[in-house]
Amino acid sequence: MSALVLRSSLCGGYRDAMAARRDTRPYEERRSAILESAAAEFAASGFTAATMASIHRRAGISSGTLFHYFPTKIDLLLGVLDAGRRDTERTLQAIEAEAAGAAAILRYASHVETEITDAIYPGLVRAVADVERLPQVAEALAVETALIDAFIRRHLPQDPEHSGTAAPDASAARAIRWMLDGASTDALVEPVPAGSLERSVARFLDGGPPRGAPAEGAPRRAGHPQAGAPAARSRR
Repeated sequence: MSALVLRSSLCGGYRDAMAARRDTRPYEERRSAILESAAAEFAASGFTAATMASIHRRAGISSGTLFHYFPTKIDLLLGVLDAGRRDTERTLQAIEAEAAGAAAILRYASHVETEITDAIYPGLVRAVADVERLPQVAEALAVETALIDAFIRRHLPQDPEHSGTAAPDASAARAIRWMLDGASTDALVEPVPAGSLERSVARFLDGGPPRGAPAEGAPRRAGHPQAGAPAARSRR
């Protein structure tokens, strides 16, 4: 390492240390701010190209502070995903406090539609896709997927002939998930028309054919983002 680079590193470390000393925010507030910056950097640069240095600079904190909260880059991504899961839990609980049945499902469809219009969404989904096969990332995504699936199953209208005696049709729940996922995928390419997802789900719940749902037994598309995939939720 040249003297110039070493000097720059030391001076930069001093400036970061002074900035960190001035940062008196509570632990959780600072952690959330770090995750917000990480999500923005992953979205802008991709997971592979993003660096811990670029993230701590974007967050306006010292490298030491960043490593104290998140020792590795994958820890940061898992933090973003966990923030998304907790936001999903809060969203579903808020919906269930005010609605049930088809109305609850439609409210969630509307929420997904709003979420996928966020400017950070496409880049962050692509960043997660870079490492979605890592076991810890796959597990984090599976946990959120299970939350959404359980919510849909709870609120699917039952067949009146079997009310109270049979679980909601698994194929119907799967069809709704594919509609949500399909809109999420479409949003990576072009804006989803306002209200289109909610209208599609409403038509299906009223007995119409599901739009964007695959045939029974069709494999899920590689890299296909899940409904409620992490977007700017970690920033809230």
